[in-house]
Amino acid sequence: MTIQPFKLERFYSIHEFTAKHLLCSSDCEAMTIGDLLALENGANEKFQNHWLGYTETKGNPALRQDISNIYSTISSDEILVCAAAQEPIFLFCHAVLKPQDEVIFQFPCYQSVQSIPESMGCTAVKWTVNYNDNKPEFDIDVLSQLITNKTKVIFLNSPHNPTGHHFSKEEQQAIIALARKHNIIIFCDEVYRELEHSPQFAIPAFADAYENGVSLGVMSKSYGLGGLRIGWLATHRQDILEQIAILKEYTTICSSAPSEFLAGVALRNRGEILKRNLEIVHSNIPLLTTFFDKYADLFSWHQPNAGPISFVRMNFDTDDLDLVNRVVAAKSVLLLPGDVYDFKGYFRVGFGRKNMPEALSKFEEFVTENLLK
Repeated sequence: MTIQPFKLERFYSIHEFTAKHLLCSSDCEAMTIGDLLALENGANEKFQNHWLGYTETKGNPALRQDISNIYSTISSDEILVCAAAQEPIFLFCHAVLKPQDEVIFQFPCYQSVQSIPESMGCTAVKWTVNYNDNKPEFDIDVLSQLITNKTKVIFLNSPHNPTGHHFSKEEQQAIIALARKHNIIIFCDEVYRELEHSPQFAIPAFADAYENGVSLGVMSKSYGLGGLRIGWLATHRQDILEQIAILKEYTTICSSAPSEFLAGVALRNRGEILKRNLEIVHSNIPLLTTFFDKYADLFSWHQPNAGPISFVRMNFDTDDLDLVNRVVAAKSVLLLPGDVYDFKGYFRVGFGRKNMPEALSKFEEFVTENLLK
């Protein structure tokens, strides 16, 4: 297998832990183990006495039950626990796809859903975002035209990274109708699910809404617990889960027992965690709106209705990677360039962390000193 370097992760490997101010984080505010355990009576003592042996390949049954509570029709037997997002994407592709299959993916994308199928000899077809008055949109009529008799999987991501786009219920049903007509699997990356900015924007998980739907979840994004490295797949398709479990015995075999325990605590108390993270998002968005209104000649953005990230368009003739490199060199503020998505002229901002105001203030210093001359 020959696979392309992961441009986003390569970029982060260079800058993420050296820049002082991250203005592009894709996750929400993290917490300490002590803070997490304090959410549940008796959790600290249970954690101290937790068994450090192997866990089940499909995940600890208690954790799978906690995960299933996020869904409306998915049982604990229809959950498979994996390592964050990368492992389930990798294993799903190898379980479902074969050379010459075609997949459709939203573009720009998390590179795995393009590069892994391509490395297997599949054709990966872009369903490219359109911007209408700065609002990101994915045209479902275009999606219908991309489908062929070789289309095996439609890869979705909602809320979408990096644009911030989120499907409506009507759009979701239209996509499902297309997939059902052609007997296509929908794999939806739902790592920002439950972080809708208002309940009216919530949509069902694709695993609940479609018999051939596969939903990806993680502890990293909406819950801000990336250090646990826990993710999962949810689907009614037991054949897919079983094949993935077989392949997982060649990768991680099982997840970390302490991480599974802590993930369970978080999920049982997810309401409190999500409330905190939504409060951070709601406090940060007005600051971004004010900033981008103030510098509308330089930047354009559309306020998303879900998730902690958005894409910003540059309204001036400068390479996005060059701009990002200048900003981090001058102010130690990190933006994520559209270059890592092969989508030039944009950069990603993140607003799920408490220190975003400080990062934005430092970025404004750069703007006033370098872009307003």
